[in-house]
Amino acid sequence: MKSANKFDDQESLPVPDNHILAIIKNSEEAKAIVETLNGTGFSPEEIGLLSGKAGAEKLDAATGKKGVFAKMLTSGIDMGDRDTEYFKEYRQALLEGHTIIGVEVKSDETRDKVRQILKAHGAHFITFFGRFVTEVLEA
Repeated sequence: MKSANKFDDQESLPVPDNHILAIIKNSEEAKAIVETLNGTGFSPEEIGLLSGKAGAEKLDAATGKKGVFAKMLTSGIDMGDRDTEYFKEYRQALLEGHTIIGVEVKSDETRDKVRQILKAHGAHFITFFGRFVTEVLEA
């Protein structure tokens, strides 16, 4: 999808500072969400989609489950960090055939705008990952 390319060509996702992640039921709904985000000013470089086993592998690498460098960068997650359960939920959703969307948010205003768009399109487990805080915005 050309209108969402943040996670393309990456073997591992970056630590999701200042991002919202959410689970989307299917690819048609993901397309509608991306179109809405693009229409409200979000660029393809600010939006990423993950799906299937390949998406789960990227998520594994980002959370330190795969690769020495990834593990060093995210050692807090393996040492009981509260985010562990969130990433397990996202990984399981990918393996069950759902899509994960990640959107970079740069302010409280854009965070609220993204949350509203995702909620309106039926996304769930909408979570904000800030630099020092993780907040479930919608279960």
